[in-house]
Amino acid sequence: MNYIGDKLKNLRQQLGLTQTEMAAGVISVSFYSKVERGLNDIGINDFLEILKSHDVTPKEFFGDIKSEENNEKKLNDLFDRFIKVATEDNDVEINKVIKNLDKIKIQTPSIKFTKLAAKLIANTHDKKAIRRLTSKQKNQIKKMIFQKDTDGNEYYRIVILANIIRIYSIEEATFLVKNIIRRYSNSGNLENKIEVALSVLMVNYVNWCIELGKFNFCYEPLNFLKKLPEKMDLAFAKILGLYFGDLVGNKNDEANEIRVILNKAGYSIFVDKIVK
Repeated sequence: MNYIGDKLKNLRQQLGLTQTEMAAGVISVSFYSKVERGLNDIGINDFLEILKSHDVTPKEFFGDIKSEENNEKKLNDLFDRFIKVATEDNDVEINKVIKNLDKIKIQTPSIKFTKLAAKLIANTHDKKAIRRLTSKQKNQIKKMIFQKDTDGNEYYRIVILANIIRIYSIEEATFLVKNIIRRYSNSGNLENKIEVALSVLMVNYVNWCIELGKFNFCYEPLNFLKKLPEKMDLAFAKILGLYFGDLVGNKNDEANEIRVILNKAGYSIFVDKIVK
């Protein structure tokens, strides 16, 4: 049984590394390749040096699948928590969540991208922060969002876009939102978290459009929001969709009634942030 070779290969794939990167100059790539295939035995010192090169302890290496599953669950719980505190502009809690993300072992590509998403949102989660960004910084963020490494992290990409949509011009944002609507309009059986992320994107985009008086930009995303499934997780976004629809339709009394209800329900933080 090729236990060490299989475990090294599994670790390498988790970390998203090539065999050259995994060997880390400790042993030759050809020798390392044979270790993975069970054709060569690796010496203990070389083995420990490779683990050290990738910040992995022997305990983590020999840990069972359960610990990996626990890491993924912890990651999902932390990111869900992060989205909540970022929406509330709670900088203290934002930084706590990021520190906890840093503590997760092993740092898989998914975890690394989640940390990137969290840090991007943390640095741009309010209008003042976005206004402080230079054109160069904005371009760097745009590249990060659409770089190849994010292709397998569609949920995180939508979450980031929903939170930092204002780094774009309204024309750029409209192009992106229209493409996303086109992509997901006929997609059945979406993951619940994807639906939630899409609803947040539509709400944030429409809110911005109304601020700018671009009412004609609102109809398509509001219609998309309306067609999302009737689920409790989407209820708040759908209520905001009704509110924005009333504003666009010049039904100010109906819109004010929704604001009053949301305030009474304890959503004053959100109500203060949406356009009147």
